[in-house]
Amino acid sequence: MKKIIYIILPIITFFILTLKADAAASLSAPSSVTNGSSFTVTANVSGVAAWEVHVKATGPVSGCVINVADSDANANNTSKKFSATCRATGTGTIKITMSGNTTTAAGATSNISGSRTVTVKNKTTSNTTTNNNNTSSSKNTQKNTTTDNKSNDNTLKSLSVEGGSINFNKDVVTYNISVGNDIKKIKINAEANNSKATITGTGEKDVKEGDNKFDIVVTAENGDKKTYTININVDTKPITVTVGGKKYTLIKKKEELPELSIEHEDLILNFEGQDVPAYRIDKINFVLVALRDEDGNIKLYKYDSYKDNEKPDKYTLFRHFSLPQMLVSYLEFPKKLIPEGYKKYTEEINGEKVTVYKTSKNSNYSLFYGINIETGKKHVYRYDKRENTMQIYDQEENPLKQTLEEYEYIIVGLIGISAILLLIIVIQMGSKRKFKKKVLQKIQNKENSFLD
Repeated sequence: MKKIIYIILPIITFFILTLKADAAASLSAPSSVTNGSSFTVTANVSGVAAWEVHVKATGPVSGCVINVADSDANANNTSKKFSATCRATGTGTIKITMSGNTTTAAGATSNISGSRTVTVKNKTTSNTTTNNNNTSSSKNTQKNTTTDNKSNDNTLKSLSVEGGSINFNKDVVTYNISVGNDIKKIKINAEANNSKATITGTGEKDVKEGDNKFDIVVTAENGDKKTYTININVDTKPITVTVGGKKYTLIKKKEELPELSIEHEDLILNFEGQDVPAYRIDKINFVLVALRDEDGNIKLYKYDSYKDNEKPDKYTLFRHFSLPQMLVSYLEFPKKLIPEGYKKYTEEINGEKVTVYKTSKNSNYSLFYGINIETGKKHVYRYDKRENTMQIYDQEENPLKQTLEEYEYIIVGLIGISAILLLIIVIQMGSKRKFKKKVLQKIQNKENSFLD
């Protein structure tokens, strides 16, 4: 009996360990290289029985391609590593992306994704110039000599308006801002790009209804001047809305709308008899308008209106995540879709702080609800904080609970099979004993008859 247990227990343990293996995928590459050099990119998959892995790169690079699809000969979970040689062909940023899918021995299929960026820099060289004198064998090294030239840098490092919002660029010299008629004063802050340059025109300024113009003059060390202009329009008829108990003002000038990199069309909406610029994303049927808060910050909001004013207009902050192979807009998580065992936390995804659900505070995996901007379909998404990747989470139940239940069924099945095997062995052993006893009894009878 002990021998049988020693044989069966390792078999059960092997099945359990095999089924518990978790599929994982990762992408590795150096963070920076020099122009003209070669480097290696590696894709790793583990805990998988079948895999399809694709790696490609964009930017100043050649090579850097992986396309593999295969499976384990015995359909067991295993680990694989795939590498590609890349060569930097110019300075800039190389973006490397991974896609594909994996399948475990238990039949669980999942998509894989990941990305890495590689900065390409020029090689640093030390420049020394030598002069050969035809009448002498000595070499004279030229040395760079400093001059007394003064800096001509008359650009700004930063420019901001308290009470308004601008997207500053040192090469852009004109900015247009609209503020509500409740704004009576604004404050202009600026910092020169060169510490020896001087600035005039900053500080607190009075504003009146209509157009207000302010010039900020930067004078370089050598006297060269550059003027930055801020045009502030005090709106005489602001359109105000309330969102989450806070007051906002609708943006009415097209040039003040935040840029939107997603495919869209421009709209003009009518609010209270006034034209308001807006965006429309057809694929997900979103209409976006811009709202300015009391601090002057401008952001895009999803705008929902209802016929016959059956409900008040609704404004929802538009937040979207652009990760490898996916462009998703964040939505409020329906309560009925929150998996058992998950709790509410705040997570930062692509610079946006959003509400997510996790099994624990320190978990690297979180769930959020959103709509795929490319397909228009809504899903629960699983975000991997370490890899900065996400994929569709399509399990209706808590995966941990479901996995444990599957293991229970498998273990019970294996125990049942083991019990049947033990019963068969016991029966066989009992039959052999009976047969042996009959043989001995016959031999004994023959001996007795011989003695008689």
